[in-house]
This record gives sequence, C-alpha cells and structure tokens, in this order.
Amino acid sequence: MTYSSTTKFLKELGDRLSVLDIPIFYKLPEASEMEPFLVIGSVTSDTGKTALTGAVIEDMTVSIDIFLPNNSRTLVEETKFKAIRLLGRNTRVSTTVMLDDSIGREVYHIAIRLTESII
Repeated sequence: MTYSSTTKFLKELGDRLSVLDIPIFYKLPEASEMEPFLVIGSVTSDTGKTALTGAVIEDMTVSIDIFLPNNSRTLVEETKFKAIRLLGRNTRVSTTVMLDDSIGREVYHIAIRLTESII
C-alpha cells in the first residue's frame, strides 16, 4: 500500500517524538488519561507552491500539544527544548507554554505549531 505524504509525515513525527517517552495520541484522550501525554492534532495543508513548480509541494502545519503536570516548570522547559530539537532544523516551529485547565484539571500545556514543506 502506498501512503500519502501527510500520513508518512505524521508517522515520522510520532517516531521522532517517541524519544520523549510520553504517550502519543492523535486526538485528545479521555479526561481519565493522566499527564504526561502528547497529542499530534490538527493538520492544515497549502499546495499553493505546486502551481509554480509542477511538482506537488505541500506546506503542512501540524499542531502538537504536550500536557504535563503543573508541579515543575523546569520539566516543562526541558521537555519543550527536547521536543523542538527532535522536530529537526528544517521546520518552522512556534511554541507557547501556558497553564491550562481545558482537560478538567490545571496542567502545563506546551502548544507547538510546526510548518514543513513536503514534496
């Protein structure tokens, strides 16, 4: 079976981030799932460059959200640093660290937005 470039890219992201030794999900788990956990979430795609070159070029933006206990800011900063390094140098990455209670309890939430061009 031949997989799409999006499927391959998401699998590769999961493989890279597995080094963090944090459970990885592709949708937000039930509230009973305790942190730490990581969610590789929504994907936005833009193929605007394709018309210029003839080859299929896809700029993909992926949301990666890491949820950690709210008891160690040091753990949060170290996890953020490791995740960014694991994502690689060729990507455009933006991150936000916040206290968040959207999962029913207050946790640290590292929100990563990664954009990469896939050919």
